[in-house]
Amino acid sequence: MPAHSGYKSEKSKPWAKPKRLAWDDKMEAEDDGDLDYADFRRARWYVVDLPSAGELNLQLEITPPGDAVNEEFDLAMEVLDPGHRVISKADLEEEDAGELNKMRTLRDLAPGRYLIHLYLQGRMDVAEYELKAAFKPTGAVKSDFPSQVAFLDPLPMVPLNDDTPSTPRPPNRNTGKKPPRTKPPKEEPAPAPATTLTARILGVSVSGSKTQITVGIGTAQGVASGWKAKVAGVSGTFSVDSCTARTCTVQVSATPDQVKAGGGSVTLSP
Repeated sequence: MPAHSGYKSEKSKPWAKPKRLAWDDKMEAEDDGDLDYADFRRARWYVVDLPSAGELNLQLEITPPGDAVNEEFDLAMEVLDPGHRVISKADLEEEDAGELNKMRTLRDLAPGRYLIHLYLQGRMDVAEYELKAAFKPTGAVKSDFPSQVAFLDPLPMVPLNDDTPSTPRPPNRNTGKKPPRTKPPKEEPAPAPATTLTARILGVSVSGSKTQITVGIGTAQGVASGWKAKVAGVSGTFSVDSCTARTCTVQVSATPDQVKAGGGSVTLSP
């Protein structure tokens, strides 16, 4: 069994020189190759450039060695956004672990450069693969403005006509009575800031008996783990977890097709 890490050098940075997947006229791209942990070829990195906001579909077809496959063999795949944050993965922890055909769909992606990382997870593993990618532009990413902006305080009423008297009335000196006091108007409390936010689904993947979705909203917008999420087209509410500054994940009791049928909208509240 190899005792090394699967890379030629501990200081190697294969992600710094990824292979570019070039789009054809149909905005499709593909490449194939082979990996061998013992031969210091544990991983392969690819880069795709999205020219606009849209949807990225990935398909990984795997051919393991026919006579040396162990029961836990799995060729893993993960996708990193332009900030090098993992936004989708397919490894031994996912429902399709060990499958020889893996598919991932990432929706509402912003334009930019994305990395695709393929890597072996066992020291004795060898595999051949074919990676296919397809991009579908969907226009600009929708903004949730002004749903996150607090309401303004109520403005004072202004009469249509000037009601100022032309000559001020003198005090009533004959009766000795003081003019009646006028009570100041009561201040109406300002409405509370909006506590319900909406976001789009960025990624969908199977997780056990549930579907894990990644939504494009995070702690930078005030969302935190423990919030409740309602997915359009799916009954019930679900708990939000694993929040970063830009994204959160939600475990949904529905199939990926049911999640996609709802249109990709999620409503979140404390």
